[in-house]
Amino acid sequence: MAVADFVITLLTFIAIYSLFGIGLNLKFGFTGLIDFGHVAYFMIGAYVTVVLTMPAGAAGYSGIGGFALPELFAGFGPLGSLLGWILGVLGGMIAAALVSLAVGVPTLRLREDYLAITALGIATILTTVVNDEEWLFNGPFGINTIHTPLREAFPLSLGSFTLNMAIFGIMSLATLVGVGYWVTKMFQRQGKRGKIILGLLIPLVTTWYFVLPTLSDGMVAFTRNTLWLFDPTAGPNGGLDYDRFVLVLSVTVLSGGYWLVERTINSPYGRVLRAIREDEEVPRALGKETFQYKIQALMIGSALAGAAGALWAINIGFIAPDQFGALITFYAYTAVIVGGTANNKGVILGTAFFWGIRNGTRFIDVPSQYSIQLAAARLILIGVVLILILYYRPEGILGEQDYDISLPSRDSSGGTDNV
Repeated sequence: MAVADFVITLLTFIAIYSLFGIGLNLKFGFTGLIDFGHVAYFMIGAYVTVVLTMPAGAAGYSGIGGFALPELFAGFGPLGSLLGWILGVLGGMIAAALVSLAVGVPTLRLREDYLAITALGIATILTTVVNDEEWLFNGPFGINTIHTPLREAFPLSLGSFTLNMAIFGIMSLATLVGVGYWVTKMFQRQGKRGKIILGLLIPLVTTWYFVLPTLSDGMVAFTRNTLWLFDPTAGPNGGLDYDRFVLVLSVTVLSGGYWLVERTINSPYGRVLRAIREDEEVPRALGKETFQYKIQALMIGSALAGAAGALWAINIGFIAPDQFGALITFYAYTAVIVGGTANNKGVILGTAFFWGIRNGTRFIDVPSQYSIQLAAARLILIGVVLILILYYRPEGILGEQDYDISLPSRDSSGGTDNV
C-alpha cells in the first residue's frame, strides 16, 4: 500500500471521529455535560441511516427496513439517489437527537458524576438491545448492505490520463498548501510552545510522507504522495476513486458541523452555554431556563454524532453492535482533552494525534511475536502523553478558544446598545 493510500484511510477516520468529537465538545467542553454514553448516538445514526437507505429484502437481513430512500428519489434526476441518502442521514440525526431528548429529560437534573454514570449505563443498555434483539437491526449479525451514495459514478475520470493528473494534481497541491498554512497559523498563535511543536512536526511529517517513500520506491512514490487525490489505478485513465470521494464527503460534513458549532458558541446563545458550564446558578438567576439550554446542547451534539455514524457506515461498509463499545466515547474524550477542551480546532488536532498513533503504529514492521506488545505499547504511549498534557498543560495543547462576540457598547447617554 502506498503511503498516500494509507493517509486517505487515516484522514477519513480522523474526519469522521472529529465530527463525533465536536458533538461531544459541544456537550462537555462548552456546556459542561459529562456524557459517557455519546457513542450510543453514533450507533443510532449509523443504524437508522442504513435502514432508511438500504433496499427492502436485503440478503441476510431480518430486521426492520429497509426503506430504500435513494431508490424512491432516483426518479427525480441524476442526483435523486444522493438526495435520498441525505434524507436518510437527516433521519439518523433526528433519531439520535430524539433519543438524547428521551435520555436527557430524566438525567440532566442529576449531579455531574451521576449524569456520567447514568449516560454510560443507558448507552450500554441500548447497545445490548441492538445486539440481542435480532428483529430490530439483525442483532449480532450486523448489516452488510450499506448504500454508498454516487458509487456508480466512480472512478471519476475527466478524460485523458494527463488531464486527470493535472486537474486532480492541482487540487491535491492546493489542499496540501491550505492545510499546511492552517496548521502553521494554528500553532503560531500558541506562542513559543506552539512554534517548538511546529518545528518538530514539520520535519517529522515531511520525512515520513515524502523522504522515506522516495528513498525506498523512487520518484513514482513521491509523485503519488504529492498528487494524493489522483489515483493512477482508478480506471484506464486514472482519476478519483471512491475512497478519496468518501474522504472529501467526510471533510465536507465535518466542515458543516464545525461551522454550525462555531456559529452556536460564538453567539449570545453560546455565551449562555458557557455560563452554565461555569456556574449554572448565575444564568438561572438572570432568568435563563438552563435546563432547556442543556437539553438543546445535548440534542445538537447527539445529532452530530449521528451524522458521524452515517459516514462511518459508508466508510466501513458493514456495521455491527460490537463496533460501538463504550471505549469509542473515551477515545473521543482523550482527543478533546489532548487538543483542548472547548476548542473545536483542538478537537481535530487531538483526534489526528490519537488516531495517528493508534492506526499509524499498526504499520511498524515488527516480528509477529511482538504484535501484542506493540498494541500494549501503543495504548501506553497515548496514556503517557495524556498524563503529561494534563500535568503540564491541563487546558490541552491549544487551550480554550477565543470567542468572536462583541461586547455591548455604550451610547452617549450612558445606556447600553442591544447586541
